[in-house]
Amino acid sequence: MVERGAGGLLFAGGLSSVVPMPVLGSLALSSAALRNYALTLNAALSEQGIYAGTVTIGGLIERGDIHKMFTSQPGQFGGGGDGDIHIDVASLQVKTLDPDELADAAWRLYADRDQPEVTFNVFG
Repeated sequence: MVERGAGGLLFAGGLSSVVPMPVLGSLALSSAALRNYALTLNAALSEQGIYAGTVTIGGLIERGDIHKMFTSQPGQFGGGGDGDIHIDVASLQVKTLDPDELADAAWRLYADRDQPEVTFNVFG
């Protein structure tokens, strides 16, 4: 890409990279590192025609594997052993993310190259 003076890299990471989420503390370190890497690459390479950006995802993605798991068991979600947490998914008002909107945002980042990141956050 450097030799051609063109190209781009897009990364996707989790919301714990920018929002403190104690339950995801161990994941937050690698998410934050990936986000910082993408932003650093963009700063270092943008003048050479190379774009790097990141899509930060904070929420359940519709039609994805995890979404299918939740919706396939509307009464409960969780394991069956003692001490496992059970969530009544049917009673939750779960906001979700549209994967088409995520894809459009990623394309806009690459095509417009006017910002290095976009964040989706259904938690507020």
